[in-house]
Amino acid sequence: MFDAADAAAALETPRVNLIARDRRPAAAAPKPAGPRPAARLVGPEHLEAIAAGLEEMRPRLQRDGGDCEFVGIEDGVVRVRLTGACVGCSLASMTVIGVRMKLTEKLGFLVKVIPV
Repeated sequence: MFDAADAAAALETPRVNLIARDRRPAAAAPKPAGPRPAARLVGPEHLEAIAAGLEEMRPRLQRDGGDCEFVGIEDGVVRVRLTGACVGCSLASMTVIGVRMKLTEKLGFLVKVIPV
C-alpha cells in the first residue's frame, strides 16, 4: 500500500527532464578490432589457407555423412559445393556460415562464401 513515507520519498527523488536534454550526437565510438574488410583473393597463400580451412572442417562434416569441396574463386567470392548428407539438409546454411567463419579466421580478412 502507498503511504505518506512513500509519497515523501517520491517527492525527494530527482527527476530527469528528457525534453531539455542535450541532443548533440555522442562521440564516435572506436571501431572494434576484428577481421579486416574483404581483400582480393589472389596468390597461392590464399589458396593454401582456403584448402587448410576446408580440410579442418571436413572431418566434422564427414562424421555426419556430408562433405564440402572447394570449387573456385570468382569475383572475390569463394564457391564451395556441399555434398552427401549436406545436400538438402535444413542446416546447410549454418554449415556455409561455419565455413565462412573458418576461412575468415585462416585468411585474416572477411570473405564471402557461396554454395553452388
